[in-house]
Amino acid sequence: MRVPGFKVGVGMVGLWAAIAGLSAWHNLDMLDDQDRQAALTRARMVVTVIQTTRLWTAKHGGVYVPATEATPPNQWLVDPLRDVEINGRPFTKINPSYLTRQVAEMINADERLNLRLTSRRPIRPGNAPDAWEDQALVEFEAGLAEKLELVAGASGPVYRYISRMLVEEPCLKCHAPQGYQVGDVRGGLSVSIPLAEFTVVSDPIRRQILLVHGLGFVLLAGASLIFLARLRESWLRLDAARALQERMVAERTTELSAANDELARSNAELEHFAYIASHDLQEPLRMIGAYAQLVEKRYGPALDQDGREFLAYLSDGAGRMKNMIDDLLAYSRVGRAEASLADVSLEDLLANALINLDAAIAESGATVVRTTPLPQVRGAAPLLVRLLQNLIGNALKYRRPDLPPRVMVTAERAGPEWVVSVTDNGIGVPAEARERIFQIFQRLHTKAAYPGTGIGLAIAKKIVERHGGRIWVEEGPAGGSVFRFTVPAASPDVASTQQGRP
Repeated sequence: MRVPGFKVGVGMVGLWAAIAGLSAWHNLDMLDDQDRQAALTRARMVVTVIQTTRLWTAKHGGVYVPATEATPPNQWLVDPLRDVEINGRPFTKINPSYLTRQVAEMINADERLNLRLTSRRPIRPGNAPDAWEDQALVEFEAGLAEKLELVAGASGPVYRYISRMLVEEPCLKCHAPQGYQVGDVRGGLSVSIPLAEFTVVSDPIRRQILLVHGLGFVLLAGASLIFLARLRESWLRLDAARALQERMVAERTTELSAANDELARSNAELEHFAYIASHDLQEPLRMIGAYAQLVEKRYGPALDQDGREFLAYLSDGAGRMKNMIDDLLAYSRVGRAEASLADVSLEDLLANALINLDAAIAESGATVVRTTPLPQVRGAAPLLVRLLQNLIGNALKYRRPDLPPRVMVTAERAGPEWVVSVTDNGIGVPAEARERIFQIFQRLHTKAAYPGTGIGLAIAKKIVERHGGRIWVEEGPAGGSVFRFTVPAASPDVASTQQGRP
């Protein structure tokens, strides 16, 4: 019998290090994502306010304010009525660009946020873009609406955000001479926020995550090494007992029995240890959620708006991580499950899937139809029910708000397999995302718009691949999407029997 030695101990320590490292990395990545979402939300709020104010000013043809040293006449505004005198007091016209520049100067004085207006064809030279903004403006002309990126700044990392500005009818008063038309990309509003604005909240959590995972690794690795040492001792005693069997049969029997008892006890300890270890690996997540609830209960009323917002991010992140772990387990079970292939009726499988979706269908007012009786196929019934349920469930979830969902399930023979199509009238899938949506945890929409973790289509892809098929998505003939997948046809005798039915 081979006694566990140094390599086994190193392997177990390495395994715990990998588990603790992956768990810590995932938690830290969630915090980074929360910082990014917070930066995106703050930048969008600023841009929304500025763009609304600009549009109001443009629709009114500008506003007049007293001409002062802080607000001199705008030399870049060509307008015969730029400067007027009211009751003997000079007034100057503020157009949207001048308004944006003045507001930006007030915001930028705080140093916690930087705002500027930029364009590749500026009237005012000071509005010319830097290299990062210029690249974003090029991407805007190709269809991008906004851009957020973490970049290096003079005093540390900075989240840079820019939102495109399109030419609207009131804008043509100033910009028509430049050749702009309604709908053209005029420029962008650029916002810079130091990363430190968000890490001041998330850094203590990061340190706590690293501390908890570090201590967890030390405890688990130490317990594993102790267990291996005890197991090694037991096995060595067992080997010694076997070496004595020719000389002392009676003594050997006694010692062997004792060794077997010790081994049984060690195995029981191993099972118990595995349970405790599995339980403790979830502890950081539970602790984050529990402390978030405790902080909300005790200190919620005392927190300002930002504090309550950050606390909500923390609780939401813990919940999303739990959902991701649950979905990841479901994803892994598809790969481990024994797929018992048999000739099954796709019609019956669809009926089972619709029973599982009964509540969602009733809630959405959906209609699910099939143009012809569905064929017999060869596959694992539970997996194919899950596949149909995921595809139809997606059609119900990603529906258009002004139109009741309509889902059509059809099948076409293609040689030795069937091509099954699930067609909907929903919001559709952009062409550039039709490959990415089948990857694990890939989402095209925010959780607020459409809940979920983005793993349903990854599970569908894995089920199809377990049957030796492929899955893809196309644009629907009248909008929406058509998800198609292939599945082996039933054995010839079953298929011919089905074709002979009246």
